[in-house]
Amino acid sequence: MQFGSRENRHFVTVPTLISFILFFLCLGNNFHLAFCFSTPVPTKIPCHRQDSSNYLDILASDAPLLDVRAPAEYIKGSLPKAHNIPLLNDKHRALIGTCYKEQGQEAAISLGQDVIRGKYKDGLVQSWKDHIAQYPNGYLFCARGGLRSHIVQKWVQEATGVKYPLIIGGYKAMRSSLLLDLEISLKSLPIVLISGGTCSGKTLALKRMSRHVDLEGLANHRGSAFG
Repeated sequence: MQFGSRENRHFVTVPTLISFILFFLCLGNNFHLAFCFSTPVPTKIPCHRQDSSNYLDILASDAPLLDVRAPAEYIKGSLPKAHNIPLLNDKHRALIGTCYKEQGQEAAISLGQDVIRGKYKDGLVQSWKDHIAQYPNGYLFCARGGLRSHIVQKWVQEATGVKYPLIIGGYKAMRSSLLLDLEISLKSLPIVLISGGTCSGKTLALKRMSRHVDLEGLANHRGSAFG
């Protein structure tokens, strides 16, 4: 994307372009669904990887991610290449959340253990194992990197012997990091906005530039907020 006046044009650097794209991907699930990917099935799972808070590095590397939040949270927004295999479904989350507010953490954990057990738990663990076998270089995350992430990590390790790394701080910390990076970038790089009526050729003009951000395309052309 070109910036500045006709006499003095600048170009977005690749890292900054990545930050822009990842930011809009993280705004909502509608964004990241537009991206297709395929990852070869590995033959061996790495056993020694640490939990990480290197948010931009994780996103820029296109590492596959395991989102263990409830489906309602996932629908509102997730991270690129995230697969949702929740520890708690929406009903469980509401039930245990109410218990936590009214009776505290210990009671909520005890209720969770009663709800997630037996064949239901075995099915969840198998789903996580299948994901990890296919994407051994990924990470798992919940909303804040708290109990849900640690419980899934613990159960997976008990079942496989592998400590699958989690994202420290979870989805909220990762998204906040992107927003901060975007804010810093915008202070040094003014943006030229291309606007115009419907079918006036805005997208065609963008595609002719070597570097650009197509907000309307990233939004899957839903509404006029990004186009």
